[in-house]
Amino acid sequence: MDFKELKIGYVPYSTNLSQPADRRRFLHFAERKEIEYEIADTSKKYDIVILPAPANLSKWLLYKRKNPETKFIFEMVDSLIFTTDFFSEVFKGIGRFLIGKDTLMYFNYQKLIIKWIKSADLVLCSSTEIKSKILNWNRNAIVSLDYLENEYSAVKHDYNIGCKMKLVWEGQGSVLPHFLRFKTVFEQVNSFCELHVITSKRFALYGRYLKKDVSKILNKLPIKTVFHEWDINTKDKILSQCDCGIIPLDRNNIFGWHKPANKLISFWFTGLPTLVSDTPAYKELMDNAQERMCCGNEEDWIKKIHIMRNMVLSDRMALAAKNLAYVKTHYSDVALDKVWGNIFSRLDFFVRKHASY
Repeated sequence: MDFKELKIGYVPYSTNLSQPADRRRFLHFAERKEIEYEIADTSKKYDIVILPAPANLSKWLLYKRKNPETKFIFEMVDSLIFTTDFFSEVFKGIGRFLIGKDTLMYFNYQKLIIKWIKSADLVLCSSTEIKSKILNWNRNAIVSLDYLENEYSAVKHDYNIGCKMKLVWEGQGSVLPHFLRFKTVFEQVNSFCELHVITSKRFALYGRYLKKDVSKILNKLPIKTVFHEWDINTKDKILSQCDCGIIPLDRNNIFGWHKPANKLISFWFTGLPTLVSDTPAYKELMDNAQERMCCGNEEDWIKKIHIMRNMVLSDRMALAAKNLAYVKTHYSDVALDKVWGNIFSRLDFFVRKHASY
């Protein structure tokens, strides 16, 4: 069977395909390679179904039992296999059933995730650490990160720092509570730094029905903050106009601590020197790129922000150029096409001689 003759069903992250994972993963690959697919419908037959973890997993589990010949790619790009708290472990499954996100009630949502990991034909994950856990349940696992080259194309050119160094962070507002753990850091660097935050005005708490204003988080930080409302057309330009990216994460927040390295890759695509918490994914990427910009504690953060501020201009430019070259080599669209080509070639019925990448 020719690769492009496969009938592929795609289960979207969002109904209008606006969620970042819709834009940055399979759909971008399909567009680049002119691969036909349709939004998956449980009443139809497919050769392959691409199923993300936030989908109605219980409904598709029923489908899989009725259609054992269909190959399933289970996409778990977050750290859902780690137990976070009692609420997430017990009530998330019940809550998803009550609001209609799942057809059947599972009292333990994590067990449903693991059931899919075990039964999928191939599992996509976002770090080698999480892959090592998945291999205990499914030997067919691949690390697959987001397509970011296309979305972060504005590259920084001016590395001069003004009176205050512009620290910058971009992402979903739900991560901002992590910043409250770093008040001491912001207090210590406030005299020569300001913080720029690119995100939406509000973010969801415990589902989509309860939301919190980002300003309530930023107002608690002991540093001058500048809010930029997130826009897909301007976010990378704002990043490229700042001086130093920061990605501080609270190691006590298990879900956040095991996030993938996508954000660091996106910052490097803009030519932005970046400091990060020493999470497993960020440390691995920094080590692979032979960089030492991970921070293990508050003292480390303060020290390395000072180092970045006082770095000779040519050294800061060289650092950014080296990191940009690294992601262009390892995380370009062309490089990630090969990963997705490998994903499909790993499925039993794919005939390798038809692959063109």
